[in-house]
Amino acid sequence: MTTLTTTLQGSDLRQAMLGAVAYMELYRDAANALNVFPVPDGDTGTNMLLTLRAGVEQMNKDAEATSAGDVAESIATGAFWGARGNSGVILSQLLRGFADGVAGSDEIDSSHAVAAFRSATDSAYGAVSQPREGTMLSVIRGASDATVTANDGGERDVITLWQIAYDGAIEALARTPEQLPVLKEAGVVDSGGLGVVAIIGGALRHLLGETDQPVDLGLRSVGGLIDPRQTASVAIDTEFLDAHEETEFGYCTQFVIHGNDLSVDVLRAGLDALAESTVIIGGGSAVRVHVHTEDPGAALTFGIAHGDLDEVKIDNMSLQNRDWTAGHRERTRPDEIRPGVSVIAVASGPGIAALFQDAGCAAIVPGGQTLNPSASEIIDAALSAGTSDVIVLPNNHNVVLTASQAADADTGEVTLHVVGTRTMPQGTAAMLGFNPETSLDDNLASMGSASRSVETLEITQAVRDSVVDGQQVRDGEYMAILDGKLAALADSPDDALKEGLQQSAVDQDSIITLYWGEGATTEQATALQEELEETYEGAQVDVYEGGQPHYPYLVSVE
Repeated sequence: MTTLTTTLQGSDLRQAMLGAVAYMELYRDAANALNVFPVPDGDTGTNMLLTLRAGVEQMNKDAEATSAGDVAESIATGAFWGARGNSGVILSQLLRGFADGVAGSDEIDSSHAVAAFRSATDSAYGAVSQPREGTMLSVIRGASDATVTANDGGERDVITLWQIAYDGAIEALARTPEQLPVLKEAGVVDSGGLGVVAIIGGALRHLLGETDQPVDLGLRSVGGLIDPRQTASVAIDTEFLDAHEETEFGYCTQFVIHGNDLSVDVLRAGLDALAESTVIIGGGSAVRVHVHTEDPGAALTFGIAHGDLDEVKIDNMSLQNRDWTAGHRERTRPDEIRPGVSVIAVASGPGIAALFQDAGCAAIVPGGQTLNPSASEIIDAALSAGTSDVIVLPNNHNVVLTASQAADADTGEVTLHVVGTRTMPQGTAAMLGFNPETSLDDNLASMGSASRSVETLEITQAVRDSVVDGQQVRDGEYMAILDGKLAALADSPDDALKEGLQQSAVDQDSIITLYWGEGATTEQATALQEELEETYEGAQVDVYEGGQPHYPYLVSVE
């Protein structure tokens, strides 16, 4: 006779969460690839993974937490502080709701499990001001509804109930394209929803005792809507991110080796002896190397022995982790907090970060596309500002929710206020509206108004075929995205910019600010400046080296 598992102990929940992390790691790239816009910065899976890791790290620190309720509380607390991006914030709130549902319980029985999934759903929906169906919210609700239907109030096998939740989540994931037209148009299921299914499924596998190497759960074929090529388009960036996460100190050293018949295995073996977190991609005539090492010179010498080096980049991670955009100065908290208002900004690219600093930002939080900061990193920067009120400029649509979560936290003497800038150009405009001599309310009003006065044009390259806003987008085409909408497609970034501007409100009285980044050059930017000044006679055209990744050009029009 089969023995029913009527309850889960704290140790069982710990094991389940280890499985959740393992399977979120397995499906991270797949979730990243399910970006509606085929741009090279899909990071839903990464944000969910890093948020979940933060929860499990806190769980591991709280060794004295033995009851199921205490373990769930540790996980929720860690995820709150480590939440990154919209998907990470929603996941942290999901975990908070789950913890609330089992609060004070030594163990989890079937009734507790139903209450926990229901509470997780309510908390996740509550994290979003305008919840939409067809998202990860629908998937967690699908899991919750399935448990409610299945549980008759009697004593049940709680692992069977978890299986029912998993099956309900898969069914809900398959329905997301029918609930959200933009997903159907792009031919994908919801990325955050895939992450929720992977987490529930990974926890289930470990509860069943299957704690070996994670196995494919078949989620990439849910609804037949996930193209393997999409996963390949983002795998390199997330591997690099993992390497960055594993080591906090030393030198992050990157370079390209050009040579003949380069062997990845030979290079990896040699660099493994010199460095940690070795990531090598390519082979044949060119390979890209990313290592963490205490001696970058040794890694470069090794590379030179195998070919010609290019694109050499060395960052001191001991300084970079907190302050590479703030002049490589160690961030310290002041001895006392003074009355007043200051601003911190999230920025990606050294040039853009310098602009914020020059405009009076008290601290810069490194982040933006592909690497969203956590709530704790935003709070840490705010505490370093030294004033009782700190205005946060998220400068990315995927950081606004994290900034709001940071503002909701109890930070003692410092209160955070969010001006919801969704792009870097909106942030720079808002910064120009800041006056440290006026009141907090006046600054919030003027900065908010300034941020809304600009149009943002983003130029990037598609990483896969897709359909966006009714237009067929080809892999490799350059996209001009105007305030979040696809405005133009072209074969070059310069042409995309010019065609995209034609869809904006630019005229002879406009101020056009162009920030050029990776994929563009000074010469290109200067030539564009001259051409735009001629095309829009009377308009002011300013050019700055932003240094932002993935986007050759960011443009503001005001």
